[in-house]
Amino acid sequence: MTPSPDSPEEAAKKQAVAAYRAYWTELPKAYAVPAIEGTDLKRYTAAEALAKATAGVANLKTLGQVMTGAPVLANPTVTAAELDKKTPNVTISACLDVLPWKVIKKSTGKPAPLPSTRVTKYVVTALVERWSDGWKVLKSTPHGDQPC
Repeated sequence: MTPSPDSPEEAAKKQAVAAYRAYWTELPKAYAVPAIEGTDLKRYTAAEALAKATAGVANLKTLGQVMTGAPVLANPTVTAAELDKKTPNVTISACLDVLPWKVIKKSTGKPAPLPSTRVTKYVVTALVERWSDGWKVLKSTPHGDQPC
């Protein structure tokens, strides 16, 4: 017996999660340079998420820092979906482990000092919308007070 194909709703949710995963693949590339150019970040982000990424890149440049490695996104799950709206959207919740993602001082190549109280594994939520050119992350919110 062959499994039935995904319903349009399930397919949409999978596409939204794929776009969110792509966002977390592209963001570390931008922070490693630091520059948005040369990444596909604009393909997967818009609005607040793109503004925060751009500000993050600018901040790293100002501080003379880059980031190496990449965070690990675990178990991204659609927790809400409004697929019948004019602009369909989903909310995604996941666990983000930033421990493998290191801040490095460009001039020395040494890790930048980070607070010892820094939370390294926490819940992140995202608002992802379907635009004419695909799903885009509009907002990605870290919840440092929610370890996972």
